[in-house]
Amino acid sequence: MATNVPKFASFRPKPKAAPEPPKEPQHEKVGQSSKEKSTAPHSPTRKGGEQDAPANKAYFRDRRGDLDIVRYGTLNRYDIPSYRRFGHGRVLGISTDQRIDRELSTEKAIYIIPAQGKRQKRLLTDKHASRSNERALKLVNINTDNDKLQQDFIFLSTKSKRKRSDTDDEDEAMPQTDYRNTQGPKSGEPIDPDTRYESDADVTIDVEVTRKNTSLVRQTREHPEDISGWIALIAHQEAMLKLERPSAELTDSDRAHLADIRISTYEEALKKIGKDYDGRLMLYTGLMKEAERAWDGAKLANKWKELLEKYPRSVNLWMMYLDYVQSKFTSYKYEDCRAIFLTCIGALSALGHDVSPSTILHILLRFTSMTHEAGYQELALAVWQALLEYHLMSPEGNVSTESFESFWDSEVPRIGEPGARGWKHHSLSDDAIPTDVSPLQEKDPSVSFFEDFTKRETDATAKLRFPGRASDNVAEDDAFHTIFFDDLKPYLEAVPKGTPAALLIDAFLCFCGLPPLAISSIERGWWSDPFLQRHWQPSSPSAEETTQFTQTLRRFMACPANSFRMTTELLFQQDFSLDGMNFSPDFIRRFFNLLISESMGGGDMAGEYLLAFERQHFSKEAFKTAKRLLKGQPMHSRLYNAYGLVEASLGNSAKADQVFHTVLFMQHGSTASLTSETLELFSSWVWQALYRGEQQEALWRLVSPHISPPPQGAKDVQPDCKFIDSARTTLAEVSERALLDQDHTRAVQSSALFALLAYLSNNCTARHALEVHHNLSAWFASHKLLNSPSAELHAQEIARFLTHHITHASIVKPSLIRTTLEPLISRFPNNTILLSLYAANEARFSIDDRVRGIMHQNALHSSEERSIAGWAFAIHYEILKGEISGSTSHSIRALYKRATDSTGAHCPALWKAYVHFELAQLDKERARRPSLTSHHMKKKSKWEHRVEEAEQRVKDAFYAGLRNLPWCKEYIMLVFTDAKDVFGDEEKWKVSRVLLEKELRIYVDLDDEDAWKVAEKEGWVGK
Repeated sequence: MATNVPKFASFRPKPKAAPEPPKEPQHEKVGQSSKEKSTAPHSPTRKGGEQDAPANKAYFRDRRGDLDIVRYGTLNRYDIPSYRRFGHGRVLGISTDQRIDRELSTEKAIYIIPAQGKRQKRLLTDKHASRSNERALKLVNINTDNDKLQQDFIFLSTKSKRKRSDTDDEDEAMPQTDYRNTQGPKSGEPIDPDTRYESDADVTIDVEVTRKNTSLVRQTREHPEDISGWIALIAHQEAMLKLERPSAELTDSDRAHLADIRISTYEEALKKIGKDYDGRLMLYTGLMKEAERAWDGAKLANKWKELLEKYPRSVNLWMMYLDYVQSKFTSYKYEDCRAIFLTCIGALSALGHDVSPSTILHILLRFTSMTHEAGYQELALAVWQALLEYHLMSPEGNVSTESFESFWDSEVPRIGEPGARGWKHHSLSDDAIPTDVSPLQEKDPSVSFFEDFTKRETDATAKLRFPGRASDNVAEDDAFHTIFFDDLKPYLEAVPKGTPAALLIDAFLCFCGLPPLAISSIERGWWSDPFLQRHWQPSSPSAEETTQFTQTLRRFMACPANSFRMTTELLFQQDFSLDGMNFSPDFIRRFFNLLISESMGGGDMAGEYLLAFERQHFSKEAFKTAKRLLKGQPMHSRLYNAYGLVEASLGNSAKADQVFHTVLFMQHGSTASLTSETLELFSSWVWQALYRGEQQEALWRLVSPHISPPPQGAKDVQPDCKFIDSARTTLAEVSERALLDQDHTRAVQSSALFALLAYLSNNCTARHALEVHHNLSAWFASHKLLNSPSAELHAQEIARFLTHHITHASIVKPSLIRTTLEPLISRFPNNTILLSLYAANEARFSIDDRVRGIMHQNALHSSEERSIAGWAFAIHYEILKGEISGSTSHSIRALYKRATDSTGAHCPALWKAYVHFELAQLDKERARRPSLTSHHMKKKSKWEHRVEEAEQRVKDAFYAGLRNLPWCKEYIMLVFTDAKDVFGDEEKWKVSRVLLEKELRIYVDLDDEDAWKVAEKEGWVGK
């Protein structure tokens, strides 16, 4: 029976308790080092009765040590458990106040550091993460033993493993690190033992920045009266603010902080500078630039009032104040802004000869441009018609405002209009000719409210462009359409008498959005003013992919905003677009014909411009116009040159060559006969041969301008050395004489021909031509003219030569073009000719994007640069690159945002281009609509989310531009025209309130009773 009794484990006898280990003293050191442990005495032999410690014990004391330490020189890494990571870099098994250092840890080693209170930022995902303080490391080759050179054999492979020998203790001397290592690196040692420290460029730069700041502070303390020291210290604060920042771009808060720093420095400088008038004026100018970012509107307005009372003669302060008044969205109203413009014009006109005519014309340009964009287009055009009639068409002897009032109020045709003869030929018997204006569009009740408004407003804007007469039957109830003499009187005498006609014409061309006259002797600041850039031609990537250099260069040259020194050659390459003003080409044509008929000063210049304009808009009639102009002015080389270029552009190269050579043959004589106009004609003749690839013919033309053409067979051989030496001597003498006479334009022309002669007579070696150009550049540098208009004209001649060399030479090193252009671009960073040639040269090297680098280094780097051309070219270049070369919609959008945050903040053309870019991106998103969509899905699809995001980007861009362009009606009208599908009716109603609030001119009444009834009915406003 006993065998059938079940055996339960609970009935088994309990095992004997194991003897407790002896207690250790509690004061023993816990942090005993591994070195002390390894040197503890070990028993040489094992006692037979000693057993291994049980594995299931929580802990035990090892009295005999680890034999692996003796065997391997370190702990057995396979016996060390792997650390398991858990939240936020902490390690299981150690204190929670320790965590893993992401920067120092590698795949072989983990470094533990004390946990910081602030979360460690990720370098790749956090834009505010600071730059690593770790210095750059450089790999160093192992220094092999020198005795290997004495061996009589060579290792066939350095990668084969060698057997470990007893004497090889490299591993013992330098054990391999492992990721389980929890000890941090020793200070001053690199993480990787195969590396050593290299000098850190960032650290060096930071030290230089702080050292320079200390030096500038010391300079201002030792010499507080030195204005240059204060200006340098203020400018240096931006570099100080960028220290330890991952990006060179400043955020809005950074700019505000920088403004506060600079304002305090300006105020300190003003206290210590003394009574230096010019110095204090310079400091106040800089102070007000920074104050716009930091001060509120009331404080800023009071400060402006105080400064203008103290410095009423300062043109810079007045221009800055006009910028502020015109662009301040919260306070802008048209009538208030117009009154301030009138105050400025009156204050500066009262100074007389202390203010240049160019400055007065610039302010008038700003006023008329603002007036035109605010919707008062009749007044803007009437001001220019009155100025041109009053100063260029005045009768002899009787020049008074009373006489001009009689002429204007007679309502006879004015300059540019059909039948205009000019004030000079006006008589009391002349009858007014009624303007031919089509009836305006009537209200259409069958369409929506805003659709009807848009149609009628755009129709009236297009038809009522010219100043109205009292006898007009159209818009007779519109008080702003008819312009009387009293509306123009304040502007007539603002322009000083004796102002050059070319300057007046050039200012009017700028108002019309046309290219400037081909004159280099007059400096006009208005061409680079962002406020005057109203319209750009949209740039789009070319559908034709080509590797030809000329095609690539042409694509880059099609920049929407060009900036260069205009020459006759370049004038005939312009498109003369009138889209920005919607003027008829006939208006400009009649304007120039009237100027030429009066034989006023600069008639040859006006005739040259007319021929270039007609070549674009009236190509079939340009030949007849040239014949008529030459018949009236037969001795003007400039007109002959323009006529030859017309023939060449129409494909009549033989006729063009005949015109050029005939004029040169008639003007043979001494070197004094080679005037600037003759040299330009001479250059055109030579370049026509080069454009056709006839380099030998071009050389013959260079050496024989005043003799009959060489025999037909002689053109294929090199000219005799005596001809070349004679031409070289003549051109060198002309250049030296021009420099002595300070006729820098003539010096540039003769030096360019001299360089071509050196190039063509030395087997088309570019080095010889560049040496000639370098000599002239050195002369400009020695006379501190390296940044002058003539130096920029010279840079364009160098670019012209390099373009020919690239397209006709068999082998051209890109480095030659690059090294030649980079110094020129550094001096003229906004010259689009230089930038286009540089971009075309670098187009073959898309990996090394030097164009972006040089743009950010020069054109886009300076915060003081006023020109918008650099930003326009950067955006144009990014669009042309395409996605394959690294350009995306995000990179283009980033450039638009950067441009509108800096120089282009108040540029209407830039903001219009930005909104149209976002509209184009929206159209692309809409075109990507999936072919199969479910109408029963409650959640929006990804495509719908993308479309909504694109629509929001359009709105964000528009409203950002609206805050910066409160005077620009055409920009605001985008809501009702191009972007009408993006904005809802309620949003359109709110935007229409802005038009009324800012007192902009609208032809259709949006504030009458009917409009408010519609708004209340549709729920746009509260009932």
